[in-house]
Amino acid sequence: MTPLEAVAQYVSQQPDVSTYCVAYSGGMDSHVLLWSMSYIQRSDSAIEIRAIHVDHGLHSDSARWAEHATRVCGELNIPLTVLNAQVIAAGDGPEAGARLARYAQFSDNLQENEQLLLAQHAEDQAETFLLQALRGSGTDGLAGIPRKRRFSVGFMVRPLLGCSRESLRELACEQSLEWIEDPSNQDTQLDRNYLRLKVMPMLKHRWPASAQTLSRSAFRSAAASQTLMALGEQDLLSVRVPGAGELSLTALAALPRERAFVVLRLMVRERGWRMPRLQDLLQVMSDLVKARHDSNGIVNVRDYVFRRHKDNLYLMKEVERGRAYEIEWISPFAPLTVTEAGVTLTSAAAEHQGIRLPEGANVIVKSRVGGELIKLGEPAFHKAVKKLLQETDIPPWVRDTIPLIYIDGSLAAVWGVAVAVDCRLPVASALAQDHRPTAIDTS
Repeated sequence: MTPLEAVAQYVSQQPDVSTYCVAYSGGMDSHVLLWSMSYIQRSDSAIEIRAIHVDHGLHSDSARWAEHATRVCGELNIPLTVLNAQVIAAGDGPEAGARLARYAQFSDNLQENEQLLLAQHAEDQAETFLLQALRGSGTDGLAGIPRKRRFSVGFMVRPLLGCSRESLRELACEQSLEWIEDPSNQDTQLDRNYLRLKVMPMLKHRWPASAQTLSRSAFRSAAASQTLMALGEQDLLSVRVPGAGELSLTALAALPRERAFVVLRLMVRERGWRMPRLQDLLQVMSDLVKARHDSNGIVNVRDYVFRRHKDNLYLMKEVERGRAYEIEWISPFAPLTVTEAGVTLTSAAAEHQGIRLPEGANVIVKSRVGGELIKLGEPAFHKAVKKLLQETDIPPWVRDTIPLIYIDGSLAAVWGVAVAVDCRLPVASALAQDHRPTAIDTS
């Protein structure tokens, strides 16, 4: 199947889709894709096509490439948006950094239900499969590049995955297309370029159909991964704490190791974060899941962390929590967002907890500094807030962020936990009797 036929076949299978956006770099592959969509549009005026070009600013000629993209799109009468991306150096290398920056721009500019078309082909799929295999990936990684997936508010699609690079070159030459050659593509210090320029030619010399067969292996891995993920979804439901985002460590430890790994990956995928590596999963299992019941460990994974508290496993961003704060809550007590605590205080929630907020009182919302006492019980006695929080199920890393409510200089309440006896409404709610923190975000 030629590239044009592959693109036309995909479009014909989308009868309810009319808007497409081509990711156009100016290289040969994306030019073939752009030209193919333009050709199809000539016989189907209902199709709307636009293009996006991302200037990473990594090469001295990048501005010239943007000009080339503008000229080509003008000749094809296709609207073009040129975006500038700031590439942030990351531990995964410059290729990954550029991809993340590019995808961020795509995500911000994609329209509702629009299909973003990318030009990866069979050799790209084969290279990805080999790279993942060399990294020791499981079926999820070996699945390689997905043909179609949800992306931002639309979809990301690669209609040329079944086409060889040579077939794209034949069409480009046949139609006298002009394209940009990025000199960085010749840098064999980059893993993908080394595979493309050094390894793949030898494989093709010995096995001419190697790109296609490796792509088929990726497809089969994708099918196996989907089966595992379906089972993992059921496992995730079975180990998740009811009504919460954390997992039961006892239930997780009872799963076979590989199924537990899938659950952890799904937990991360739900947040839209980068997948953990095998060594990360092994560390989570040894340091958190299999650890003593009274341990409170933490495993850092890229830009997020897994944390253990009692029998629960939490997943969260490693954000700056615990910063001291002091905010005045002015009558009539409109909703007050305490960013440091990840919670919004409302007069209705205060009433539900049994907190009396006198009109005209000086109400201050503060973080803990240590040594606070709150007046509880009948007969009344003073109890250390630290000890009070230790008796709850609130994780240690959240305790210092919990808002303390002071009324006219006296500690009136520990938000979501307890209310001082002399600051309670005449009829206290059930929540005010309960030390479980229902208003605190622990994730």
